Amino acid sequence: MQWWHIALIALGGLLLLYGGGRAVYRATSGWRSRLKTLKDALDEAIEADKEPPKPRSLSSLESVALPQILKDFPDFNARVFAQRVRRDAKTYYESGREGKVLFDKDATDTFRETFEDRLPENVGGGIEVHRVSLSGYDNSGRRKLLTCQAAVGFSDPGGAPQQRRLVLVYVAGYADDPESEIVGFNCPNCGGPLPAVGARVCVYCGTAFSAPVDRGFLLFDAREG
Repeated sequence: MQWWHIALIALGGLLLLYGGGRAVYRATSGWRSRLKTLKDALDEAIEADKEPPKPRSLSSLESVALPQILKDFPDFNARVFAQRVRRDAKTYYESGREGKVLFDKDATDTFRETFEDRLPENVGGGIEVHRVSLSGYDNSGRRKLLTCQAAVGFSDPGGAPQQRRLVLVYVAGYADDPESEIVGFNCPNCGGPLPAVGARVCVYCGTAFSAPVDRGFLLFDAREG
């Protein structure tokens, strides 16, 4: 066999291989497209998993609740109270990290006692309060309840980032006796209920107040939600 015969046979074989490869390439184009889509989706999922979770969203009813609060408590300062909520939200998770109740005089006795049995778990470091909001005020009864929310972030003991929404409820009480469980508004002399939050004279014993009774808010409850 002449050398050019061998060359023609080899060339023919190459052409057959090339044609077959093209046919296979065209036949598998649909599968390759699906595989690429699947790979892109997996890559996006992996990248999304690497991003830290975003702070929880909060609901705010400040425009509705604040005028009601100011009617009952003219000296209420929303900006100052927001700092109080930030401090309490951080103390809530610090208590879980330390394994003990860290709230002191600004919380009711009942809250501290019940909170001891439901401390938040798996709290590591980096506790940060992203933002807070005023989400409600209930003055329909003798109890005056103010509800706030806080978006809090921290790392668990393994270092994984966590984002939580905390609901904090405060009850109005006498600021000069924060350890008591006073949740209504009463005359400090005879104990009779005051007909209005801003009353200056007791209708039962006639005791006059030289200044409005100084009242504050005590932490009444706090839960994730």
